[in-house]
Amino acid sequence: MKKVESIFALFVLFLMFSFAGNDRVPKTGLLVGEKAPEFQMSDSTAGTFDLKEHKGKYVVLNFWASYDAPSRISNVRFRQEIEKLNHQNLSFVSVSYDPNAVVFEETVKLDDLDRNTQFYDKDGDASSVYKAFRLKKGFGNYLLDQNGVIIAKNFSPEKLTELI
Repeated sequence: MKKVESIFALFVLFLMFSFAGNDRVPKTGLLVGEKAPEFQMSDSTAGTFDLKEHKGKYVVLNFWASYDAPSRISNVRFRQEIEKLNHQNLSFVSVSYDPNAVVFEETVKLDDLDRNTQFYDKDGDASSVYKAFRLKKGFGNYLLDQNGVIIAKNFSPEKLTELI
C-alpha cells in the first residue's frame, strides 16, 4: 500500500512541475513588455517596410485577413483613427494573411485602405513574420514604443490616443 501511495505522490508532483511556468508563454502572440521581433515586408505596390527604420516612433502592427471579419473591421477602424490623430511620431503597418493576393487587393480597394500601409504576406502561416509573432490564426495588433518594445496588445483603435 505504501508503494502505491509513493507512486501516486510522485505522479502528482510530476504533474505539478510539468505545468509550472507555462502560464508565462502565451499560446498566441507575444507578451506586453517583450521586444518585438525585427522584420521586413516587401510588396510590389506598397514598397518595403523595415521595422528598424521606425526606431524612435510608435508603431502599430496590425495582422488581419479579409475572411476574418473582426480583424478586417479593426483594420478599417485603425486607418480612420490614425488619420484623425495625424501623429507625426506614429507609423502603421498592416499585414494581411489572405490566401489569395487578388482577394487582398480587392479588399484593400473595397475598404478604402491606404495601400502604402497594407502588405500582403504571400507565405501565409509559413512566413517568418507569422511565426515570429506566434499568430496561430490569432489575428490582432501590437503597439510598439520608440524602442520596439510591445506596450499594448489587441487594443481598440479608440484606445490608441490614450496609449501614445
